[in-house]
Amino acid sequence: MTSLRTVLGAALTAVVLALAPGSAALAASPSPSPTQAHAVIEADAQLNVGTAAQPVHVGWQFYDGGANAPVPTRQTLVIDARGLAGVAAVTADDPRCTAAGQVVTCVDKDESQPPYVDFTVRADPGAALGATGTLKYTVSAEHGTGATAQAKVVVGVPELTVGKVPDVTHARIGSRIELPLRLRNTGNLATDRRIMLRWEEVGGLAFDRKFSNCTYGDGDDPVEPGSQASVTCIFTAPVAAGATVELSSPLTATVGAHVLTAVTDYSAELLKPGVDPGGGADRGTGPELTLVPASGSGDGFESGATGRFRVSADSSADLAATAAVTPRRTGGEWTLTLNAVNHGPASAYGVGSKAVALVDVVLPKGTVATGNAFEEGEDTPYGECFLWVGNGKTAPFAAGHRHYVCPVPRGVAAGHSQLFVLWVKAAKDYTGAEGTATVLPGPAGIPLHDPDSANDSATFAFTASTASPTPSRSASSPTSGTSPTPGASGGTSVTPTATPVPGGTLPHTGSGPMALVATAAAGAVALGSAALLVARRRRNSR
Repeated sequence: MTSLRTVLGAALTAVVLALAPGSAALAASPSPSPTQAHAVIEADAQLNVGTAAQPVHVGWQFYDGGANAPVPTRQTLVIDARGLAGVAAVTADDPRCTAAGQVVTCVDKDESQPPYVDFTVRADPGAALGATGTLKYTVSAEHGTGATAQAKVVVGVPELTVGKVPDVTHARIGSRIELPLRLRNTGNLATDRRIMLRWEEVGGLAFDRKFSNCTYGDGDDPVEPGSQASVTCIFTAPVAAGATVELSSPLTATVGAHVLTAVTDYSAELLKPGVDPGGGADRGTGPELTLVPASGSGDGFESGATGRFRVSADSSADLAATAAVTPRRTGGEWTLTLNAVNHGPASAYGVGSKAVALVDVVLPKGTVATGNAFEEGEDTPYGECFLWVGNGKTAPFAAGHRHYVCPVPRGVAAGHSQLFVLWVKAAKDYTGAEGTATVLPGPAGIPLHDPDSANDSATFAFTASTASPTPSRSASSPTSGTSPTPGASGGTSVTPTATPVPGGTLPHTGSGPMALVATAAAGAVALGSAALLVARRRRNSR
């Protein structure tokens, strides 16, 4: 047998219980027998229940310490709820389980059955708020050493809701802003566990590290899109049911040099006993941040424990399009290298999976694309292109067409660019007509405040001896020399798949590029949602 049987489902995040009530240590920690595996139970150490059925998940694992002991059979879980008399009752609908009063016995009759049980706990109608009881678990098996654990059951449920944080607009680069936060307990019981507040920011804010009960983390490079800064604060004082509290002092942050739009997600969570809150590696050196009774009306509350706000700086991102054409060995075929270049001063950050910018590519009449060099991975130099199908919609890349859209989902850092490569061939008599590549704001809806629209578009044409694009007013590309050659890119194969398309080409229908942006942002098929990869270059494993 393997040395560990993995518990499926939500048990992976559960707290391992001990013999003592409320503990989060290993249950019993028995010494492995050379002939038998031993069990460990995984479940929550505390359950808050109300009049509605509360789902509960209990799982177990058998360890043999690498001794290759026999697989334990007839694995059995006993749920003993006799310690909940007058407090709560349990119900198990699992066909493996049978109930005798408030004792439920669940038996795995073969190895195909999962090592976990889901059931529900419901408070008794007459139970007082704050009443407690004990729920006991016992796991046993033939050819295995069993384990016991227990959980505390509390009548009443604390529920945290976060206040709304207003967006900050026209923030001056280098200025310090305040980020207050309110918190309300909308449940019927005071909090009796640690409260964790967390802020996770993308876009270039730098949080001041001044509270000793908070940890701080930064991304690898604050200029790069997706580089994240975080603050995680832990509070131990209870918040009464119905009470509204606020930070004793607001968080403060500096608007970084490359901020255009910084997005911060924040949340509140009641931590389960024994759970490590995680967070950044650096702890603040100042006084402790506390929660105090709120004053004033505030800005309202979110519908739950999460919220988001944006900080928009008085800055701009000058995005430019570049295009370079290189002939291939076969006559009438070319490599088209495109770039979305950000000349700054701000970095353009994406939000989620929506593209912050995109390159709209229309090939000349008489030519079609035969492939798209695309490399998977967050640090890939090659971006994916999609087939433009009209009305703001795209489809997975397909060869044999003229109009494509290449999104930049994670954004473009100041001084950097996103590279796209298409392979092109003459589909019929090509007379030297020009194509266009235009960089546009994406459906993420982030205003770029682009100060120079003259470099937003580049034109290009193909000839038998083409070595550079037809001159156009566009910025130079820092990576234009990295175009891959099909079959010989970086020493690994990059083979485009050419798929004949009925009708030959998809003509440009006259839909303007701004119609593309407006329709995409309005909720058409999201750019990047398709996952078909026509030509893919996989990175070497490390």
